[in-house]
Amino acid sequence: MHVSDIKRFLRCPRLYQLSLETKTKFHLYLNISTDINASIANKLNIEKYYVGLTNQESSDTFLVADNYNWIFKARFSYNGLRIRVPLLYIDDDHCDVYSILLSSQALESEAVNMAFMRYVLEGNGLTVDNYYILFLNKDYVYDEKLDDENLWILTDHFIKDGRIMDNIKDSVENISLDLDYILYQIDKSEFELPVRTSKCTGRNRCQFYYDCFPMEKVIEDNSILTLVSSQYKYEMYDDGIRYLKDADFQRVEGSKVQLAQINADQNGGLYVDRQALKHWLEQLEFPISFIDFEWDLYPIPPYQGMKVMDVLVFQYSLHVFDGEKLTHYEFIEEGDSRKELVLSLLENLPEKGSVIAYNATGAEKIRIRELAGYLPQYSEKLLQINERMIDMAIPFISGWVYDVRMQGAFTLKTIENMIDDKHSYDNLRVSDGMQAVEIYREMCQCPDEQQKQLYREQLLQYCGLDSYSLYKIYKWLNKILSDHNDR
Repeated sequence: MHVSDIKRFLRCPRLYQLSLETKTKFHLYLNISTDINASIANKLNIEKYYVGLTNQESSDTFLVADNYNWIFKARFSYNGLRIRVPLLYIDDDHCDVYSILLSSQALESEAVNMAFMRYVLEGNGLTVDNYYILFLNKDYVYDEKLDDENLWILTDHFIKDGRIMDNIKDSVENISLDLDYILYQIDKSEFELPVRTSKCTGRNRCQFYYDCFPMEKVIEDNSILTLVSSQYKYEMYDDGIRYLKDADFQRVEGSKVQLAQINADQNGGLYVDRQALKHWLEQLEFPISFIDFEWDLYPIPPYQGMKVMDVLVFQYSLHVFDGEKLTHYEFIEEGDSRKELVLSLLENLPEKGSVIAYNATGAEKIRIRELAGYLPQYSEKLLQINERMIDMAIPFISGWVYDVRMQGAFTLKTIENMIDDKHSYDNLRVSDGMQAVEIYREMCQCPDEQQKQLYREQLLQYCGLDSYSLYKIYKWLNKILSDHNDR
């Protein structure tokens, strides 16, 4: 059993039980192109070290310790619990524990992980003398080659937003975890019936949510369970209220989106705030450019001028509509293609007219600013694009337009599939942003040119559908406004 299993059990015993039965594919959200062990060794001036192997036992690690004081990924087990210490300094029966965080902060939440490590290490007869955290320096900028000394920060205190917090050792030793009892509970636990709590439906919805509540996977479009940001929707459902149109207004928070949902169900499935939508559409100027970026996230910067946790845009798709004709442009490249991408974008994007992206404020606008920072010679032209950029999500998240077929979801993919179920993301090999990143990474590492070209085509299809979907939504919004005016 691993620490991750205990965390799942403490969150929800059923989550722990289901995770044992299901092999879930792990998505690595960070692109790690650096040998972290070697980088840390350079930082700490470690000349000789060992890297632990999967499934090693405590006895194997102790044998290694006869020849190495420094062990990366040191594996131990005790009382049925297995741990992996990111970096261990061991000398006889004493040791120092180092956590390695791909983060720009050393947060106190790491104390719990270290408390698990302490339990197992002490169970193996080791005394932990010191606890440290190595985390990334947010001010570090890559310049020609990686500077390991300045990339990492070593601390024996927690650090949040630049402020020094509690001592790590004091915090770890003050944590009271009755792991013997927890492990006993896990061993004796039986498969529990699902009980919905905030842990199920929180910000990061449980991956097994629909295993526990399968009826919600096939709910009707106008189900009360689609009411967004509602504290009481399950309470209403249990009281026999099944549809949005029958919502109890005493138990509706009253946001504009919620009211749009209820009005949509009361008016045949679609709600349109005609004046707001009309005003939003009238601000658009031709030619209208519909754009979408794809990017990858690097905790350790690999290219000139990049900082810790910077992203690298590797692809764009652009559809330009002049009122009559729709023209498509696209770009994708491997490696550091920032300059080539910017030059291509500036060449193909009209110098006037509206530029539309979905969730533009939280995505494309930020990427444009970052590119302007990397390439100051083009910053003026790039930032002018942001001045013309308009967010396609606004009519939906503002409650001006709601179709019950959205089922409370406001993603580009949801809306595109709703208005055109024949030309759908479901028909693509790459159907979401995380898959796009995975395929991009595979493409960059693929030695087979034929396979590499296949990856390239898959990425172009996906990103191309994103920008084309923006055009289709634009046309749809105009149509429903026109239909509304004809009533």
